[in-house]
Amino acid sequence: MPGKDKVLPHSSTMAPLGTWLRLLWENGGASPAYWGKLARILVPTTLAVPLRLVERLRWGGAVARVEIDKPPVFVLGVARSGTTHLLNLMAQDPQYAWISTFHAAVPTFFLTGRGRLKRLMAGLAPATRPMDNMKVSMDMPVEEDLAVANTSPFSSLHALSFPDRGETYFNRYCFMRGLSARDVKRWERAYMEVLRKATLEAGGRRLVLKSPANTGRIPHLLRLFPDARFIHIVRNPYVVYESLVHMFRSVVPMHQLHPITGEALDDLALFLLRETLQQYLKDRTSIPEGQLAELRFEDLERNPLSELEAVYAALDLPGWEEARVGIESYLGGIAGYQKNRYAIDACTIERVQRECRFALEAWEYLPPPSAGVASRRRSCGPA
Repeated sequence: MPGKDKVLPHSSTMAPLGTWLRLLWENGGASPAYWGKLARILVPTTLAVPLRLVERLRWGGAVARVEIDKPPVFVLGVARSGTTHLLNLMAQDPQYAWISTFHAAVPTFFLTGRGRLKRLMAGLAPATRPMDNMKVSMDMPVEEDLAVANTSPFSSLHALSFPDRGETYFNRYCFMRGLSARDVKRWERAYMEVLRKATLEAGGRRLVLKSPANTGRIPHLLRLFPDARFIHIVRNPYVVYESLVHMFRSVVPMHQLHPITGEALDDLALFLLRETLQQYLKDRTSIPEGQLAELRFEDLERNPLSELEAVYAALDLPGWEEARVGIESYLGGIAGYQKNRYAIDACTIERVQRECRFALEAWEYLPPPSAGVASRRRSCGPA
């Protein structure tokens, strides 16, 4: 399914050359149809080698000495469940820092490039994201796994480049399945370096982090941060599945270096939905009492302030009154935003009920009122 490159560049363009060479070796190279796209990745990342060297020499020692003494707050949830909205709300609290778009795009030299390079990238960036039309800026919070993918091969987001091996990447780096102890340590080093750099830039402020992959690796996060706080957001799985399909079909063509059919992407979306929900239900009991708050996207959308106040109380997070001021201002600024609407067809209902019945029962979700009236031309066969 070769797709035309859109406005956004490949999100891992600035991953180190060594990372790209390993990814290509592990995945049998790029298919000939995508050699042009690969060249547009390898040329700029090669040219960035001096910047990486300067960053390492100038900041390497300072980053290595950073102690993250304030346990992060992790926003959990399947991708497209409202995790970005929840992160944006939490980021209005002045006590928190986060991984910015600029940091995630160039994590190996973002401290060095915070001035002129950041302004240059801001001028080149698109105004909105392709999957949901949310505004883009260099300072907005994004998932830390974007930075990990631009630092190392140890990220599930490399599934976008090699979607035919998507399940392998999700199993390894969303659910930490099939990894050797050495691989886990490598992932941990890459992950912690991203967090240390963010903490250094933020002057030690507490991090609020959002990567859907974190939902499947809670035990590993607790090992790194035993006192971390977790906020899990759940959304109607029928809607999430359709949104995941839309996201994959919008974003994969900009990234892929291997071909894949649209039907295979639909199957991959269902796999990610099912496995993430299953893993979360299995692992949430391992989170100590008082360190987990759970909410529904639908409730957050209706009553954002009361839902967030309850989260702060449940997790014993300080500073609600000060946070409330910024959150109210932010909500006023996005009052006109229209999220994507999806037609939930009979095929979606059948697939989600078959593969995710456990989640529908656990959270008591039914198909949306208008579901089943539209029909998309795709197979409803086994995922």
